[in-house]
Amino acid sequence: MERDACHVARIGRLVTVGDALPKDTLWSLDPHTAAKHRILRCYLDAWLPIMGSWNGRILIIDGFAGPGRYTGGEDGSPLIALRAVLEHRHLAKHVDAGLEVRFHFVEERKDRVAVLQEELVKFQVATPLPKGVYLTVAAGRFDGYLGKILTSLESSNQRMAPTFAFIDPFGFSGVPMRLIERLAKASRAEVLISFMFESINRFAGHQPKIEEPLDE
Repeated sequence: MERDACHVARIGRLVTVGDALPKDTLWSLDPHTAAKHRILRCYLDAWLPIMGSWNGRILIIDGFAGPGRYTGGEDGSPLIALRAVLEHRHLAKHVDAGLEVRFHFVEERKDRVAVLQEELVKFQVATPLPKGVYLTVAAGRFDGYLGKILTSLESSNQRMAPTFAFIDPFGFSGVPMRLIERLAKASRAEVLISFMFESINRFAGHQPKIEEPLDE
C-alpha cells in the first residue's frame, strides 16, 4: 500500500505546482502540497537506509522549512523528515551504532522560525531524539545559508557528508542554479526540487520584475 501511495504521488502533481505566497504565519495545507510531502517521505524512506548504512554522518537540509505545522494540525516538512528518521526500522540500528544525523531547517521569516522552534520542542517532548540526531533551525535565506556551508567546506578542502536537500520555495527567487550546481558537485548529495513550471508559463514575458530570477 505504501509503495502504491508513493507511485500515485510521483505521477500526480509533482511538477504541476503553482504555489501562492501565503502571508500568514500558518496557512492551510492544500492537496498538491500534501502530495509533495508524500513524495518527500517516500524519497527519504529509500535514501536514509542506503546512506545510513555506509556513512558515519548524513545531513538533511530543508531549505524553505516554514513553521512546521499547518492550520489543520498537519505536519510540515521538518516534522515529516524527522519522523522519517525516527520511524525507519532499518535506520534505527545504525543510529544506535553511532550514525550522526544532522538536520538543518532554514526559514527566512522570523515569525515562522519562532513557531517552528516551538513545534520542534513539542515534538521532542513527545518523542525524545536518540543520541546522534541533531537539529539546527537557521533564520535567514536558504541561498545564503547553504552558500556559507559550501564556501567553508571548499576553503578547507573538506568533503561534504552525504546530503539530502529539500528545496520547495514559494515563487522563483532564492534558489540560484549556480548554488545548486555547487551542491551537486558533492558526490553524495541529492536534491529534491519543486519546480513550478505552470507559474513560469503564466508569468514569463509578462512581468519584467521577475525576468531576472526566471532567467537565473
